[in-house]
Amino acid sequence: MRSMAESNLAVRPGDHPVHGTWLSVDVVALTDDPEPKIVLIERAGAPHKGETTLPGGLLAAWDGETVEQCARRIMRDKAGTELTGGAAVVDVVSDPDRDERGHTVSIVVVARVTAQAPGAVSVTQIPEAMPFGHTAIARTAILRLGERLLVDPDTTHAMLGDETTLAQVRALLSVTTPTTAGAARKRLDRSPLYRRTDELRKPAPTGRPGHVYRFAV
Repeated sequence: MRSMAESNLAVRPGDHPVHGTWLSVDVVALTDDPEPKIVLIERAGAPHKGETTLPGGLLAAWDGETVEQCARRIMRDKAGTELTGGAAVVDVVSDPDRDERGHTVSIVVVARVTAQAPGAVSVTQIPEAMPFGHTAIARTAILRLGERLLVDPDTTHAMLGDETTLAQVRALLSVTTPTTAGAARKRLDRSPLYRRTDELRKPAPTGRPGHVYRFAV
């Protein structure tokens, strides 16, 4: 079973009224570029074939798939790229009118992908009125990322990993709000989630070497 149509066929008249309700995973994936971009795709099938959306798809609960496994599969199969870290849930959207095919509850995750991933655009270029409410979903997820980074362990580790630098932190914070190096350094040094080491790392492609911070939770 891989589609809404197939799941409908599996439900018989008189069954529980959960019929017509699905769980999907929508991925707000930011690239590991000096200026992180968001990955969008062009839909290959109906409805809205050819339109731009977030990468998303049904959670294969019938196969015991987890939310993170689903996010990895979606990015691999639909966006042609791989997650470089974990996937953190930042929202659940349950608007029954979001999808004309039926009530689809969206589990929204944020994640990182490799630099220069296919379909990546600046977060300022997120299209208006994407299908399935994806425009609002993307913008809300990015705002919540800015609020949770260096505060929430799961979100922070998914986006920054076991090791990070000031340059990487500043780049992610600046996705939501322009951030100076000084402001980013204060947030990073005050966060209980990372500890600064004496190791230095040079940013790619250019820049002055900066201290490596290691996840401490």
